[in-house]
Amino acid sequence: MVMESKTTSKTSCLKALLLRAWRERWTDLQWGINIKTVLPRGVSGDVYNLADCILQQAVVGAGANQLVLSYLRHSLSAQLVSHAAVLQRLSKYNQFTKIFCVCSLLEFLEKMIPGVTCCSKLEETELATAILSTACWLLNIIHKCSGTSDLNLKATNVASSILKTILNDDFYISMMCLARYNDTELYAETSHKCSELLTFLPETDECYQYVKKLENIDVNMLSLKVRSEKWPGSLIPYWLEVKLVGNPAASTAVLVDQLRVFQRLKGYNDARLYGELIRGSLLALYDVNQTSHESQWGAFAFLKVPHILSELAKKSDSNSVVESIELLLQHTPLLDAMDANSSCSSLECLLGELAKVRLLTEVQVKHLLEKRKVPKAIKSDSGNGTAGIPKVIICAEPTLNGILKTLSTDYHKIQDALLGMLHQVLAGKSFELILAVATVQGQLRTLVNRLIRFNECSKSGGDKSRAQLFDISFLMLVAIVQNFGANTVIDPDGMSLVEQWVKSCMVEKNKPKAPEQLLRLGDPVMIDTLLQQFNAGETEIKVNVKWQDVLFNIPGVMHEVLVAWEQGALAAADVKRILDALRGRMCCLPLAAAAWLCAYMRTAQQDTLLKPVNMVQQLLAPPTTDEENLRDRWQLTCEIIRKMQRDVQLPLQSKSTHHLVSRQPAVEQLHQLWTKAITRGWLDHTSARAVHCLLETAGSKWLVSSVVHELCKLRFRDHLTRGVDLALAIFHVDIVGCTFELLVHVLPQLLYNSIQADMLKEPQMPALASLTSYCVYTAYDALSEIYEEPPNKKIHLSDTSEEIRMDNLINKLRQLFTMFDGGIQEGLITQQTYFAFYLIQSLVEVSCPSANAILAAIPHALISDLLKTLPEKCSYSLLLHLHDVRASGGKINMARDLCILRNHHLRGIPSANIS
Repeated sequence: MVMESKTTSKTSCLKALLLRAWRERWTDLQWGINIKTVLPRGVSGDVYNLADCILQQAVVGAGANQLVLSYLRHSLSAQLVSHAAVLQRLSKYNQFTKIFCVCSLLEFLEKMIPGVTCCSKLEETELATAILSTACWLLNIIHKCSGTSDLNLKATNVASSILKTILNDDFYISMMCLARYNDTELYAETSHKCSELLTFLPETDECYQYVKKLENIDVNMLSLKVRSEKWPGSLIPYWLEVKLVGNPAASTAVLVDQLRVFQRLKGYNDARLYGELIRGSLLALYDVNQTSHESQWGAFAFLKVPHILSELAKKSDSNSVVESIELLLQHTPLLDAMDANSSCSSLECLLGELAKVRLLTEVQVKHLLEKRKVPKAIKSDSGNGTAGIPKVIICAEPTLNGILKTLSTDYHKIQDALLGMLHQVLAGKSFELILAVATVQGQLRTLVNRLIRFNECSKSGGDKSRAQLFDISFLMLVAIVQNFGANTVIDPDGMSLVEQWVKSCMVEKNKPKAPEQLLRLGDPVMIDTLLQQFNAGETEIKVNVKWQDVLFNIPGVMHEVLVAWEQGALAAADVKRILDALRGRMCCLPLAAAAWLCAYMRTAQQDTLLKPVNMVQQLLAPPTTDEENLRDRWQLTCEIIRKMQRDVQLPLQSKSTHHLVSRQPAVEQLHQLWTKAITRGWLDHTSARAVHCLLETAGSKWLVSSVVHELCKLRFRDHLTRGVDLALAIFHVDIVGCTFELLVHVLPQLLYNSIQADMLKEPQMPALASLTSYCVYTAYDALSEIYEEPPNKKIHLSDTSEEIRMDNLINKLRQLFTMFDGGIQEGLITQQTYFAFYLIQSLVEVSCPSANAILAAIPHALISDLLKTLPEKCSYSLLLHLHDVRASGGKINMARDLCILRNHHLRGIPSANIS
C-alpha cells in the first residue's frame, strides 16, 4: 500500500509538471531538464505511467497538442519512457471520431516506427505484445475511419502505409510472431479484426495482402534461406550402397523413415526425393552388372523401390511421381547403359511396377515412355535367348509366391513334388533371384521358417527322397544364414536341428566357435561307426539314421582323421578315401566337416595348418558320383565352404575379390574410395563393403577422424557438397556411434589443436558444420525410432536404454557448445567462434520434428555472445527459428536476442534514433 501511494503521488507530480510545461510553453529541452527533478535517477518513467500521462494530455482537445507530443518524443529519445509503453498507450486510443487526433497520432507513430526497439530486459516481451497491439489498432483505424473526407482518407492511407511497413520488416514480424504465443487473446482479437476487414477490402487493394499476412502470422512466415542443390544430388545414392550392403534385408518402413529424414535435411520436395531414390537404385544396379549382387540390386530397383515410393506417397496424386520420372529422363546415358546391359527397357519395367502399386495410370505410363528417346544402337529384347535382369526379377516375384504357397502345405502330401521344385530353385541363378526377391519383399524370414519346418520333417531317416530333401533344405538354410546373418533370419531360441547346428557349429564372421566345444557334442560310439564306414569307402548312410546324430558327430570324425594323419597312422591316400566317402551323396556332411576344420584352423599354430587346409581342399573336389541333381547342390556347398574360409581368413588356392582384409593401409583404402566417390557422385559396391570393413578393423573413432580430414582437404564448393553427403552416408555404418565420436573427440581435437585447426577454414568450416548438424539430427531420429518402438518390436537393444542415449547425445552437443562459449573472448574472433555460428545456423536451417529438443542444447549465453561478436551474420529469421516460442524461457530469450540484433542494426542508421 505504501508503494502504491508513492506511485500515485509521483504520478500526480508528473501530471502537474506536464501542465506547467504546457502553460509556460517549455521547449522539449526544458522539459527534459525539469523532468529529471521529478524522476529518480535510473528509474524509467514507465513505472509512473509517464507515456500515459503525456498522451492523455495531448489528446484532450479536438486535435492532438503537438507541443505535448514533442515532450513524448523527447522522453523517448532520452529513454525516459520505453517504446513498448508508448505503443501500448497509442493502441488504446479508441476515439476514432476525433479524426484530427487520429491523424496526429498516426503521424507520430509513422516517425517512431523506424527506431522502435528495447533497451531494458524488463520490456522485451512487452514490446512484442505492444507491436501486435499497435497492428490491431491500425486495423481498427482502417476499418472505422473509412470515409470520403480528406482526413479519413489520410488516416486510412497512413494506417495502411504503417501496416505495410511493419509487415515488410523482419524485426516487427518476428516480434508479432512472438506476441502470438505470448498473448493468445490479443492474437485472436487481431486475427478476428483481419477477417472482418478482408470481407469488405477488395483483393486488388494493396492493403489486402498485408491484412491477409497478419491474419495468420506465424514463425514460418520468415523462412530460412533454402540451400539450392543442383539435380542430381549424391546423398541418397551414397547412402543406399552403405545401408544395403550392411543390411540388404532392411525393411521398407526403416528405409522410408530414413528417406524422410534426408528429405528434411536437404529440403527436397517429393519429386526430387523420389527421383533421387530411383536414380540411386539404378546406379547401384548398373555398378554390379554381371556380378553375384545383380539379383539383389535388381530386386531392390524394380520391386522394393515401387513399394517405398508407395509408402512415401501414401497413394496421393501421382504428379510428384511423374515429375520424378521426368527428372530421371534427363539422365539418358544412365538409361541407355541400363538398357544395353539388360537387353530390355528398364524404364518400361519400372513404370509397369509403379502402375501395379497405383502410383501411375496407364495413360501416364504411355506418356512417359513416349518421352524416352531410345538410341537406335540399343535393341531391346535382343534374340540371344536371355531376358534382362528387370524382367527376370519381375518374373521371380510370382515364383517366390508359389514356393511359399507350396511350403505352407502338408509335407507328406507334396514330398516328391517339393523335392523337384527345390532342385529347380538351385539351378542356375534361381536361388539367388528368389532370395533377392524375398529380401526386398520382407519374406525372407517366412521362407526360412517354412524351410526349417520341412527340414525338421525329413531329419529322421527315411527313403532316398527324404534324405535329399533334408540335404537340399539344410544347404539352402545354411546359405541364407551365411549371407544374411543368423540374427536376421533365425530365432535365437529356436530348437530345430538347423538352428541348433548354426548356433553350435557354423563358422560365422566375428562369431568364432571353439573346436574343442564342437567335439563335446559327439558320441564316441557313433564316431567310431562313421569312421569305419567312411574308411571302408561306403557312401551310403543307414536308412533309419537321424541326421542330427550324423552332423554333430562329423567334427569328431574329422578330429580322429586329422590326428591319425599327423601321427602317421593314416597315409594321404587313406585320408582321401575317407573324405571321398564322406562327400559321396550328402552335401551336408562335407559342409559339417569343413565347418569344424575351419574352426580348428582359426586357433591352430601356423606350422600345423597344411594338413587341415589340404583336407578342406579335398572336400571341395568334384563329387565321385554322377547322381542326378547333385551338381547344383554341390556348387552351393562349395560356395558355402569357400565363404567359411574367407570368414576365418584362411589361405585360399585361388585369389578372391571378396577378401575383407587388405594389405593396403586403411588410410589409403579410404582415400582411394573417397576420391573415386567424390569424382563420380556415387559409391560402388566394392567401396561400400570396404567402408564396413574399415569400421570393423579400425573402429568408429578412426573412421570419423579420417573422413573429416578427407572432407577438409576438398577445396571446391561442389566437391564439398558431395563430401558432406559422402561423409554422412559413410557414418551410416553406425550413425549413432559415429556421431558420438564426432562430438566428443574429433571436433574438439580438430578445433582446439593448433596443428590441425589450420586446415579448417572457409569454405570447409561451413561444410563441416553442415555435416555435424546432419549427423546430430539423423542420430537423434534413429534413437527416437528405436525408443518409440513398442516393446514387443524392439530387437536386440543394448543394455543401455535408448532414452538415456538420446539424453546423452544432447548432453554431448551441449558440452561442445559450452566449450565454444568458454572460448569466445570479447574482441577476439577465432575459428571456433565462426564454427559455433555455422553449426547453430545449420541446426536451425534443418526443419525436423526433433529440432526443439536439439536446439534447446545451445546455451543462451553462447547465442548472446555470438550476437555481440558476429551480429552481421545473424538474422531475425535465424533467431525466430532458434528459440522455442511455445516455452516461456524461449519467449524471453527470443525477445532479448531480437532486440539485441535490432539495436545493432539501428546503430548503423543515424536517423533511426527516433524521438
